[in-house]
Amino acid sequence: MDPRRSLVFALALPSHRESGPPSLPVEVRALQADFRLLVNLCLREAIATNVTSRGKLSRFARSRALELRVTGPIGVAASEIALGLAAGHRKRLRRGIVARVPYVRTPFVRLPRTCFHFDPDTGKLRLSLRRGEWSSVTLAVSDHHRRVLADPRHRLTQMHVGPRGAVAIYARTPEPEYAPTSLVALDTNERSLDGVRVTSEGPAFVRILFPELRAIQAIHFERRRFLAHKKANDRRVGRVLLGREGRRERHRIRSRLHVITRSIIEQLATERAALVLEDLTGLPQPRRRGIYRKGSGGPLRSRTFRRRLSHWPQGELHRQLTYKAQDRGVPILWMSPYRTSRTCPRCGELSEHRSRVGPRFECRACGWTLDRQLNAGVNLGLAALRSTAGLGGLRLDPDALSDDAVSPLYPTAQHRRAREERTGREGEDRRRPPETAMPPI
Repeated sequence: MDPRRSLVFALALPSHRESGPPSLPVEVRALQADFRLLVNLCLREAIATNVTSRGKLSRFARSRALELRVTGPIGVAASEIALGLAAGHRKRLRRGIVARVPYVRTPFVRLPRTCFHFDPDTGKLRLSLRRGEWSSVTLAVSDHHRRVLADPRHRLTQMHVGPRGAVAIYARTPEPEYAPTSLVALDTNERSLDGVRVTSEGPAFVRILFPELRAIQAIHFERRRFLAHKKANDRRVGRVLLGREGRRERHRIRSRLHVITRSIIEQLATERAALVLEDLTGLPQPRRRGIYRKGSGGPLRSRTFRRRLSHWPQGELHRQLTYKAQDRGVPILWMSPYRTSRTCPRCGELSEHRSRVGPRFECRACGWTLDRQLNAGVNLGLAALRSTAGLGGLRLDPDALSDDAVSPLYPTAQHRRAREERTGREGEDRRRPPETAMPPI
């Protein structure tokens, strides 16, 4: 699947006007109103008749588009939007969430590739209104827009025209995967990515630190707890403030993850290395409080630990690494994390349960000792070398690794304390450092 990206354009002021906000032509606004009506009709049909098939709803949309004198491809685009809104509404109902039937209020239009033509040099967008009827809109195009659209790997697929601007959605053809000459195996942890780099010159430990993510989560957790206590008697205002705080936390976390993943993939592409990660799609859910029975899955986890584990952004981290590696042609190998942190890479001896291993792994059979997280990265690298024929020229000898030579993999992975962002007092325990709110695993 080709990665999808978007470019945002503002409306350009017509040449005959010297002031005032730019506006769309009357014909385009009429098309937006018809498209909004078509989306709502398809949405009502999908919910009333419980339609989940894209083909059946698209046939209904084409018949309604013929009545509104809208082209068939635009009607199909409206049916796809309505199908997504209906699927989200059904999911909320299955979860027991009381929600009203969705309704589109803002006029807009989404044009498929066959219904518009865009000139990046002049910014002129020519769009199909109806059969044989066309109209044009001038968009403000910057040098960045022209540079992106001039890339031969980019091709426009859709154009979303709203009341104040347009969004161009384009696909980027990914680079073909190269034959790797080295290997980087990383164990995904709460504060870092720890592992080993294997080259023709020999193996070496690597580590990518991002402790600021937990500091950000601790700061926003304290804010949400303070706001929930302060607005306990006003649920409407409290819901708005808590939602804003959650969105701010997610944006800050994703921004830092983008910096980390971008530097990782760029370095891997430069070194022509393969990336080995843990397949964490089947992680068990954190156990809730209850009576512990022997053999029931391990010791009970505290409320703080379960909260931290549920906010662990490993899914977003792996998602960004996956699509950025696909874009640059970096091969990714997914290995099972089963027993990687408590297996000896030298003799294969299995240690005790993970809760009794501690922060450092020690093998009782051969005397091998290493940091538990680095030990998991070494086992991932060994598993990747055993299962991949294309990496047969590389060797990973655990005895050749030096325990005191652990270096950060990339210069962007530095220890940075997350800024507070606010100076006012928000609670009685604001003087407590953020790290104490989330004790380490």
